[in-house]
Amino acid sequence: MWLEFNFARGHSSSSYRVSRINTSIEALKPRGDRHRIYCCKSNCLQSFGTLLMTVSLTLSLANVIRLPRMVFLYGGGTFLVSYLTVAIVFGVPLLFLEITLGQFCQQGTTKLWRAVPLLKGVGFVKVLASVLLAAYYPIIMALSLFYGSRSIIGSIPFPECSNSISFYQGVSSNSINSDQCLQQTFIKPPHLSWQWIVMDILLILLIWIIAAISLIKNSKSYRTVALLVVPATFITIGVLLVKGLNANQKGLEILLDIQWDTLWKLDIWYHAIVQFLFTTHLGFGNITTCAGRLYSKSNPFWTSVMLTVVSIVVGMCSVSIVTMWIYDIQLQAGEKMFNTSAISEVWFLTFVYELTIKGILSDMWAALVYTLVFLSGFLSLIAAIYTAIVGLSVETKEKWKWWILTCMVCFIGFLVGVLCLLPENLQAVHLLDEYIIGRMVVTSTVLELIAFVWIYGLESLSNDFEFVLGYKLCFVWKFVWLSTPILFMMFEFWSLFVMPLTESDYSSHDSMWLYVIGWIIYLFMWSMIIGIAVWQISAQVDYNFSQKFLSTIKPARNWGPVDPIYRHCWVQWKKQYQVTGERDFTLRRRGTKDYTHSIKRGKHAAPPGTAYSVSPTSLDRTSSCYSIDGGRGSSHQRSSDKHSQQQQQQQQQQNLHQYHYNHAVADQRRWIAAEPKNNGGTSINYM
Repeated sequence: MWLEFNFARGHSSSSYRVSRINTSIEALKPRGDRHRIYCCKSNCLQSFGTLLMTVSLTLSLANVIRLPRMVFLYGGGTFLVSYLTVAIVFGVPLLFLEITLGQFCQQGTTKLWRAVPLLKGVGFVKVLASVLLAAYYPIIMALSLFYGSRSIIGSIPFPECSNSISFYQGVSSNSINSDQCLQQTFIKPPHLSWQWIVMDILLILLIWIIAAISLIKNSKSYRTVALLVVPATFITIGVLLVKGLNANQKGLEILLDIQWDTLWKLDIWYHAIVQFLFTTHLGFGNITTCAGRLYSKSNPFWTSVMLTVVSIVVGMCSVSIVTMWIYDIQLQAGEKMFNTSAISEVWFLTFVYELTIKGILSDMWAALVYTLVFLSGFLSLIAAIYTAIVGLSVETKEKWKWWILTCMVCFIGFLVGVLCLLPENLQAVHLLDEYIIGRMVVTSTVLELIAFVWIYGLESLSNDFEFVLGYKLCFVWKFVWLSTPILFMMFEFWSLFVMPLTESDYSSHDSMWLYVIGWIIYLFMWSMIIGIAVWQISAQVDYNFSQKFLSTIKPARNWGPVDPIYRHCWVQWKKQYQVTGERDFTLRRRGTKDYTHSIKRGKHAAPPGTAYSVSPTSLDRTSSCYSIDGGRGSSHQRSSDKHSQQQQQQQQQQNLHQYHYNHAVADQRRWIAAEPKNNGGTSINYM
């Protein structure tokens, strides 16, 4: 049944609301009006695809490349201990928070801030962090394609990096260092050789075209890509791990060399927190967006546990593989590696190139490693792009078609990636990875916890979570959510004053103009948050500034689930708790334990005293009359009783559907009618 609304106010979002209502209310029609076809095979395949979608976030470049780099840059096993501690203590609680918020809101990371309109700018900061991440990841992927294609044709070491300058001449026996080789080929300055920069741009363009095709059909194409890429990535990691273990397991002893006295250094813990946010995608908005759209009916707790465990396992496998190869090359070279003050963000690719030159890895094994880098980078890239596209789609009220937004975001990401290629030695990539994005995700995570735990209120947050989950929260979650912002803020302020960008030991080779750009982007992040907060305050219709400010720290009128029946149950849940102080867990969401299943079991009844209320005693009488026979009655009588019981249950289910249908439509009409008018009508907390 389609609903038609005639509004004199002519609000632009009316058609958007109507389309939302149509989609949700169609699911509430009586069973006789719908054709429901169940296929076990398709359901299993869909569940498997959802599982792969969830796990795909852990197979990122942050786990494959960045974590091994940080381990050997900041103390080896010492850094690994701090990273594992942060992941175990904060992993499940913070992931659990973002997944549940995403499933509750169902509209991505920007509309989530209807709960606290004052800090709506944090949602846009998360989208900006995803865009910047997607800008430089294709550079690493293009470099892996370059090295991988050369490995397949067997041209490692590169002829361009030998004393013989000509490409067609034989390879000289006296080849230069792998880092110098990279500077003479892929990242050679444009004014010295335009051919290399053209090749780089073409490779990056190819990657963005593949990414656009992978997301051109919204979630459907995203699921298809995950169904193909995730298993291949896991198989590649497993094969490389077996290869490393068969080569030399003694290399793992490097990770056992832990200097416990250095664990007191704050810089190790700060970088461990940043690495944890990178590997788990916290602070980027990816988890919130995917939780509300791709795995909205998964159990938030077990999903967070699975993400944490798989992320740790993938990271440990990557570190173990690199450690065993480092041990092999140390035995051959007879010297300790990574004793320099800085390692490039693409050190893993040049390291594999060095292994191939020294004969530790063959060309085919090197090609497999570069394939792993490309696949993991591709999964990270499409996750970041998907978050940005969903944010734009929701903020524009779906006025633009999905494929248009996809092409637009990919084109912008391509242009930013080309700009990152222009500085020498990938200094722009270093600045984004080491400082800008890390500080952005730490800040956004802290402000998110402050907004929902401190401002929105721990009690309100707990009630919403209990509505989603169907059970009461443990005090452990609340304690971690309350204490985490304090701890993260301490590390962030310490890093700003003690580890400024211009004085870091690991960035002394960067140019000054890059520092200026870095600080501009960081200050632009804060100006965005403050500017949107000021705009939110000024948009309120109240008597004075204090009243306007108080209005922006209260939930907006349209805060809550988008689905009408879901929202109706949530409103009933809140009203019942406010009046009686009791929580009716039969009004839980359609998700962890499906709402429709509770209707089938006769557990979800209308409020007592209404026309459609189901009396528990009537259900008991029906069941008792059916079971009291005990086989003594005739089979015809038993079958007739069973048939009458089924008819009664069907009638009750239809009445329940009609009851919730009517109330959901009424709530949605009141919700839309409460939106502001174009002619200057009043509204409070409208976003």
